[in-house]
Amino acid sequence: MTLRRTQAERSATTRARILDCTAESLLESGYAATTISAIQLRSGLARGTVQHHFPTRSALLIQATTHVVDARLAQFRSEASRWPDDQDRLQALVDLAWRDLNSPAFFTALELWVAARTDADLRDALVAEERRVFAEMRRIYAEVLGPDYADDPRTETLVEFTIDLLSGLSMTAMLTGVLGEREAALRRWKRALAVLTGRLPAAELLEGTPLRVP
Repeated sequence: MTLRRTQAERSATTRARILDCTAESLLESGYAATTISAIQLRSGLARGTVQHHFPTRSALLIQATTHVVDARLAQFRSEASRWPDDQDRLQALVDLAWRDLNSPAFFTALELWVAARTDADLRDALVAEERRVFAEMRRIYAEVLGPDYADDPRTETLVEFTIDLLSGLSMTAMLTGVLGEREAALRRWKRALAVLTGRLPAAELLEGTPLRVP
């Protein structure tokens, strides 16, 4: 026997569909093109249905910030849970950060960041959500690094530098599309982290030999 869904369940499904379509539109078409009409067409729902859940474009995009953050965190947790235990922890940190900061979820969030510069309501919502996402990611980064780095006073700064550097690299690569430059920058930063934590001598900072840290 098929159980009938409750009205609340049907409403939640419709709401999730609208937000999924909003995230897709932000990624594929950009912030300016993500309108109520565009989401109506993309979702196949009636305009009245979309506006029943989100009366205005502003309300839709503000709620989309939470939806995008939730999706990004779910993907990030999944990536972290599958990381091989035998990989060097600092290299794992860089690879995990890069997968997040070069993912569709990040580029969707980036559309909202840019729009929030001139939209006070969206900015307030996004600031709160970004605090949440960064707090959770820092916790997961700490798990990836493990106890060897837990008490190292350099760790927090190096994690912050990694996120900032790779965020900039991702945004630059988004425009240039030059894969070789991205890979070279990742290799250089992995080597720099090994030097900064004393796992490689400073003379090894320059590339030329494979990166094998103890």
